[in-house]
Amino acid sequence: MPTGTDILVWFCALAALTGLGYALAAVGETAIAIRLVSAGYVVGFVHLYARRRLSFGFFLLMAISYGLLFGIPCVAWVLSNPLNDAPQIDFLLGLLSIGNLLTVLSHCETYDREKETRPFTFEPNRAFVFVFAAVSLAQAYKLRAYFGVLSASEYGHLAIWVDGEALLSAVPTWIRVLSGGSLLTGIIGIALFRNRPLMQLACLILIVSDIVIGIRNKGFFGVLAAIYILSLFERNKAARLFQRISSPIWLVVAFLALSMVSFIREGFEIPLSEYLLIVLDSLASIVNGLLSVAAQPQCLKSLDGSLVFSQFWTLIGVGSGAQLSGEFNYCLTGNPNPLTSVSSSLIFEVLLMSGPLWPFAAALYLLVLYGALRLLESRKTVISLSILCALAPAFLYTLRAELVQPLVFILKSLPYILLIGLLVQRISRRDPARPSLPH
Repeated sequence: MPTGTDILVWFCALAALTGLGYALAAVGETAIAIRLVSAGYVVGFVHLYARRRLSFGFFLLMAISYGLLFGIPCVAWVLSNPLNDAPQIDFLLGLLSIGNLLTVLSHCETYDREKETRPFTFEPNRAFVFVFAAVSLAQAYKLRAYFGVLSASEYGHLAIWVDGEALLSAVPTWIRVLSGGSLLTGIIGIALFRNRPLMQLACLILIVSDIVIGIRNKGFFGVLAAIYILSLFERNKAARLFQRISSPIWLVVAFLALSMVSFIREGFEIPLSEYLLIVLDSLASIVNGLLSVAAQPQCLKSLDGSLVFSQFWTLIGVGSGAQLSGEFNYCLTGNPNPLTSVSSSLIFEVLLMSGPLWPFAAALYLLVLYGALRLLESRKTVISLSILCALAPAFLYTLRAELVQPLVFILKSLPYILLIGLLVQRISRRDPARPSLPH
């Protein structure tokens, strides 16, 4: 367990390293600056990864996800490119500094949670099983209908973003509403059915089921969020589970399996090895797009910052306006084709709103998020649990999607958030070992 002194030393060391990096960059020593900060980030990331079982918590999940999407691509860029572009180096320094902040917040969370060891004490009732069955059937119907539309489309699974009207017309509204609870139902189910592995497996399948139609990120962040929610009930069990599935071997297996699903579903005719390189390049596309913006500041100035919030209506399905990812892609490439859009992200949208001060704005966002999650965890109520189930995947998803995703997830999950109080019950303190459901 880290002590307050350990955390202070970590924070001071990383802050000093960041300051030294910016100072070196300011006097023209860009190569030394970025190599130094990259080395510091790698040390912190590897240390956090090595002790991920001991430091398990939401911010460890976020730090490792950030490392996969931003940190590691940043270091790879440093190792494979000339280090003489000052604006790009400044941007890389900011990206790596945010990664270091997530490392510190992970240590802080470990320290705070060790002081508060009282877990959540809920279990599902029979109504929960009924709702789970209804949501699962609705999800299965929706996926079957969507798969039929996508298979008939010339765009394959990308028709999700190109031909949304055909998808909507293929499934009745009430079924889409029911299936909209699949992520939240699966996440809370994994935590509540702790003594029923078959039910946990069914919940896991519900969480990742959208992979069938080509939506991978939702399943990936949903699984991470489910393990985090499980940790609120049984932290050691959740930490062991995450340690196991996040080993390098399992990460490679998961990458190959997900890639194979796409490769077979789309019927690609290129060699599989080339397709895997395309997928890897796609994972690094956020950093590449941001570095292109750093080298072309005029691109950022041409974008409308109000889209950060106005795209909310499009994301929840009640509008058809522009989305920032599409405008971003057009700005970078001049290509209006939505099939090649660069993903939006927390970093990009904070950059768009705050300009050169974006590292401070992003840091403030993460600090507010830390406080909000710690408050919700400490409440130990049904409503705080339901809100955490809805927000956890959304906050993780903002690393690769829009900043308003938490509001989108809350709105889409609102019926289930309000209903959870009717679907769970407190575990009797006199009989804490009783099974999850009465027989």
